[in-house]
This record gives sequence, C-alpha cells and structure tokens, in this order.
Amino acid sequence: MTILTDDERELQSSVRSFLTKKVAPLVAEHERNRTFPWEIVPALHDFGYVRGLVHPDDGGDGISYSQLAILMEEAGRCWGSLRTTMNILTIVPYLISQVGSPEQKARFLPPLLSGERRAWFAMTEPDAGSDAASLRTTAHLDGDHYVLSGSKVYITNASHADIGIVMATVDRSAGAKGITAFIVDRAESDYEVNDIPHMPVRGTSSCELVFTGTRVPKENVLGEVGRGLSAAMKAINVGRLNMSMGAVGLSQAALEESIKFVTTREQFGKKLGEFQLVQEMVVEIATLTETSRLLGMNAARVLDRGEPARMECSMAKYYCGESVNKAATLALQVHGGAGLMEESPVERIFRDAREATIPEGTSQIQILQMGRELIGVSSLR
Repeated sequence: MTILTDDERELQSSVRSFLTKKVAPLVAEHERNRTFPWEIVPALHDFGYVRGLVHPDDGGDGISYSQLAILMEEAGRCWGSLRTTMNILTIVPYLISQVGSPEQKARFLPPLLSGERRAWFAMTEPDAGSDAASLRTTAHLDGDHYVLSGSKVYITNASHADIGIVMATVDRSAGAKGITAFIVDRAESDYEVNDIPHMPVRGTSSCELVFTGTRVPKENVLGEVGRGLSAAMKAINVGRLNMSMGAVGLSQAALEESIKFVTTREQFGKKLGEFQLVQEMVVEIATLTETSRLLGMNAARVLDRGEPARMECSMAKYYCGESVNKAATLALQVHGGAGLMEESPVERIFRDAREATIPEGTSQIQILQMGRELIGVSSLR
C-alpha cells in the first residue's frame, strides 16, 4: 500500500501478524458464545490500542491519527467485535486526557491505560440518539454529589467495564447548554446494567444502563458543567475515523475471503474465478475497499496536521460505512449458499458490516452535517 510510510507499514505488518496468530483462532468460538477474550487486551496495548492517543505526559504513547487508523483497520479485518471494543477502550482515556482535570487524570488514567480497569461511554438513550441535545437523563446537585436519574441504551463494554462517561443534563430547559459529562466509577456509584442481545459484533456487549438516584461526586464532572457536548466533540472525529477504518478492515476481509473462495471452488468444470461475472464482483469489492481506505487515511492525515477534519471524517464515515455494506453483500453473493452458513467468515462480515452505517452518527446524519458545511444551511436546528 503506497499511501503508508515505511514505519506505518511496519506497524501494520506487526499488528496483523499478532492478530492473525493470537486473536483470529478465537473468533469462531467467541462469536458462538457471544463472549470476548479479554485476556488478549493487555498485549494489544503495546501496539497503541487503548493508550495510543493519550499524551505521553499522561502516560500514553502519543501515536498519530494515521497510526490509529492502521490499528483500527487491522482490528476490523480480524474481527468486527475487536474493533468495536477497542474503539471505546481507546476513546475514553483519550477524552479524559483531553479535558480531564489533573486529579481526574491521576486517578482514572493509570488503571485504564494498564488494563486493570475498562471503560464505556454512554450518550444514547431510548428517545435520544442522533439528537443528543434532547437527552433526558438528569443530574441535580445534592451537596457534594450529583444525583443521576435516567437510562442509556446500546452501551458497548458496559457489562465488562467499571469506569464510564455519562452524558446527562443539569437543566433540560437549557437544551444543549445543560448537557454535562460525568465520570462514573462503579466502585463509588451504583447503577444497573442489562445486556441487550444484538445482531452484529456478537462478541461485544451492548447494554442498557439504568441510573436511579445514582450519586456521583461533583469532582467527577468532566470538563465544565453545561459543556458536556463540547467535551464529547473532542472525541467525535476519533470515533468516526475508527468506524471508517474498521469498515475498511471488514471490506479487506471480504475481499480476501472472496479471492480465496473463487480460486478454490469449482463449478461447471472450472474455478469460479474464471467466470467474468464473478471477476466483476471481486473487482468491485477491491475498488470499494481501496477507495474507502484512501478516504479514511486522508481524514487521518488531516487530523495529523492539526486541522478539525470534520468534513473529512464525516465523508469517510459515510462512504466507508455504505461501501462495506456493498462489499459484504457482494462477498456473500460470491460465496452463494456457503456464505449464508454461520461457519463462513463472510456471514459474520455481512452482519458486522451492517453496524457501520449507524454508530458515531448514521449515514443520514453525516449527509446532513456535510450538507451544512458545503451549503451553509442546517436542516436540523
């Protein structure tokens, strides 16, 4: 891949080798059982997962966004559940590093970066997804604590992690200006966790969190009161980049599985790959994969230059998410009936690809945000 530097190619090669040897053999069993091999996570830290984006002064590695993009592509290529899990484990410490107080960094970053503790991030609610300003989870000050009441849904890692960031409003009448971010530590704040079975990324947990008078120390406010969405925006482009490159990895896996299948499977006395229509489908998967990779890496390069990259990350998220669904559908078609069986990797790729157009802003939200940037008119508020 000519768009990578020598150092980036070395990173790609080393992490791919590790994931192929240590993680890929575990995927089928954990998919069946809907579990995740948490024991492999500490070794992934050495490549830049989890602690990579955190500044060295805060105990992190300070890697580039381009290096992060490579890590997320390789995670997606190996297993969609791995990319989804590592996305949240990486974003939360990054956000604490970006906007946390010195005391918060000293308390929460060491156990998160060492793997001693794990993280989740909770914004989505039953009645508030893309419209984050309409959150209904409330937080009111009671002495030295804020009291949280409400629920969150589709929260990755929540059943396996014990430190999270919760978005709640201190004043519903203030709209977006009332949203505040709280670091919630299960060791001191009680809340309920309920698992929600889901179609894609079956190795992850997707949970409902219920806060019923949950008391959170006021020193756990992340950033400023009423500036929660501003704090979350520090990580929004990172999340979109991670989703984009995870989708590229899934597309790459679809391509590799398709090539393997058509060069070994025979029909009508010859290899499937000799049929022109089959070649057309494989070529389209390859083209979708490469164009997605170029858009995703471009977004990473723009972030590395210190630019906001809102348009670039939205465009990558939109295009990569839509493209991986096309690539996965084509791969399934190439495999025919075999691709419908759960023993086939493309069956899992097809399910996992469907997630790519929804979290971190749906395809439609990306279009509306890009439209606002291009035309200067918002269709939302």
